[in-house]
Amino acid sequence: MKTGVREERRGAGVLHLAVLRLVALLLFGSFAIAVAGPPSSVGNQTNVGVEKLALQWFDGMRTGRIDRDQLSAEYSAQLTDTAIMGMAQYLQEYKYGASPLGAEVVQSRTIGEQAFYVVKLVFPRGDAASLMMGFNRDGKITGISLMGMAGD
Repeated sequence: MKTGVREERRGAGVLHLAVLRLVALLLFGSFAIAVAGPPSSVGNQTNVGVEKLALQWFDGMRTGRIDRDQLSAEYSAQLTDTAIMGMAQYLQEYKYGASPLGAEVVQSRTIGEQAFYVVKLVFPRGDAASLMMGFNRDGKITGISLMGMAGD
């Protein structure tokens, strides 16, 4: 009987990982990051501004409501309502409960005309998740990927 429970948990873990990858692909598409120099003034983003936006974005994704005016035209077209609702359902199923307590930019890079940020979100129970966010020269979001989940 113990073997059956282990196999069931292992199967659930594999399914969880597959869903996470699918959601990241749907939300982020072909968005990629490479190692480059320190960030410049691309998009005129500050770490504090990016941290606030990451918190707003996460809460918006949990409820399935985002502000498309913050997105580049290309990303807005790629980010379908179905993908948004799928991510909202995913975040609700994994019981994040309370909103993150805070956010911290842990890495930033500029590549060409895009600035990229990795933002760590910290939750009340001590868990953390990371978002990778990209911005174009106009400060519009070119992509967001949920890189890590609390409890993963």
